Amino acid sequence: MTLLYRILLIAVLSLLLNNIRAQESPLYTNYVNNPLEINPAIAGTQEGLNLNLLTRHQWLGIDGYPASYSFGAHTPYQRQNFGLGVSLMTDRVGPVRNTHFKASYAYQITVSRGTHLSMGLNAGVSNFSAAISSLEVNESNDHHFQSDLNRTSPIFGVGFYLYSDEYFAGISSPRLIQVKLEDEFRDSDEPYNPSIFLMGGYKYKMDYEWFFLPSALVTVMPGAPVSADITARFLYQEQYYMGAHYRFGDAAGVFFNVQITEFLKAGYAFDFTLNKLSTVNSGTHELMVAYKIQNLW
Repeated sequence: MTLLYRILLIAVLSLLLNNIRAQESPLYTNYVNNPLEINPAIAGTQEGLNLNLLTRHQWLGIDGYPASYSFGAHTPYQRQNFGLGVSLMTDRVGPVRNTHFKASYAYQITVSRGTHLSMGLNAGVSNFSAAISSLEVNESNDHHFQSDLNRTSPIFGVGFYLYSDEYFAGISSPRLIQVKLEDEFRDSDEPYNPSIFLMGGYKYKMDYEWFFLPSALVTVMPGAPVSADITARFLYQEQYYMGAHYRFGDAAGVFFNVQITEFLKAGYAFDFTLNKLSTVNSGTHELMVAYKIQNLW
C-alpha cells in the first residue's frame, strides 16, 4: 500500500468514525476542561482568567495519525455581566491540517437564586490546508496532486449555557458556516447542516471527601449517527480527579487530573479503540494543563 493510500485511508476513517466532525471540532476526553471550544456561552462563567491547553495524539502506531492541539482562555467582566474568550485549535490527519481561531462573547443573566443563563456568540476564521504536492503518487502527472490546497473561511457560532454550583447544561452550534473547498473535492451537493452539541453534568456530594461528577456530551449532525460521550468523574479532597470515559461504538478510556496548586491543574487521559482499528494502533494519549489568574479586574 502506497503512502498516499495509507494517508487517504486514515483521513476517511477519521471522518467516518468521528461522525464527520474533523472540520467541526476534534474529540477530547477532557472536553469538560475546555468547553469553550464547542460552546461560546462558556466565556465568563468561571471566576478569574482561565487558561487551558490540551493535546491529543490519536491512534498511535498508524502513519499520519490524527493529532489535535487546543488552547482556550476566558474571563468574566462582572460589572457588566458578560464574559470574553478566545480559542485556538489545530488538528491534522496526514497532510491535512485544520486550524481555527475564534473570539467569544457571552452575556449572563440570573434566572433564579444560584442559577444563571449564559448566551454566547463566537466569530473567527478557519484555515484548511493539504500538502498534496508532497505525496508520493503512482501517476506523477495527475493534476490533482501537483498543487497544495489552502482555503480560509469565516466562523460564526452560537451557544446557551445554564449553570449553578451543582449542575450545568448547554446547547451550541459553534460552526454555522461550512469550509469551502474546490468543486472536485466536494462529496455532496446537499446543503450544509452544522453540528449541534448538547452537554450536561451534575456534582453530587458522596461524603465530606468524595464528589461524583457525571457528565455527557452528545453531538447531533444531520446525515450522520448521533455520537454520545459519557464520563464518570470522581473528585477526592477537592484535589484529585479520576474516572472513566466511554464513547459509544468508538472508544473507552481512563483519566487522572490533579489540582497541583490553587491555580494550576494538570491531567492525563488514555483511550483504547473499540472498533476495527484496535488491532493496528496502540491507543490515544491526551495531556491537559489549566491555569487560573485571580483578581484580573
